[in-house]
Amino acid sequence: MLLAGHLAKVQGLKGEFLFHSVMDRPERLEGMAGLVLAPPHLDLDHAEALPPARVVALRGFRWHQDRPCLALAEVPDRTAAEPLKGWALWMPEAAATLDEGESFRHQWIGCEVFVSGRKVGEVLRLDPGPAGYDMVIMRDLRPGRTGQRDIPYIKAWWTLDLPGHHLDLDPPEGLLDVNQVGD
Repeated sequence: MLLAGHLAKVQGLKGEFLFHSVMDRPERLEGMAGLVLAPPHLDLDHAEALPPARVVALRGFRWHQDRPCLALAEVPDRTAAEPLKGWALWMPEAAATLDEGESFRHQWIGCEVFVSGRKVGEVLRLDPGPAGYDMVIMRDLRPGRTGQRDIPYIKAWWTLDLPGHHLDLDPPEGLLDVNQVGD
């Protein structure tokens, strides 16, 4: 499952929600099957949708003052909507489309990282970085090293084979040692 966004504020009396979307085009949710509504503390990234999470369907989607506004078929009015404020809306990964060269963050987890043909680490996760670059958080597997390295995802530095879990990195000199204390 992929997080689509959160139900922000109840809008009006018909059970509509202003929607805080984390996807590029939230209007794609309209007509999508397999949507799941879950409390915000439940992470459905790699988990099955168990109660209190539940499958829902959209009964409406519109824009309200440049914000997405949606209505769920299972939520007929404001009274039924109020307890669901802040809940997360998840969508099936199969319903998402990626442009050429794009990937999901979870596809990077566990990939082996190589520099000049030598294994140097394993990807723990991808995090948004402060300068607009994603940061590849890598477990350092070089002899005598421990901990993790945060490496910016700058396309020119990386060659990706995500299906093969193999990433080649051509970093600037000293990048992998920037956090090391000298002897």
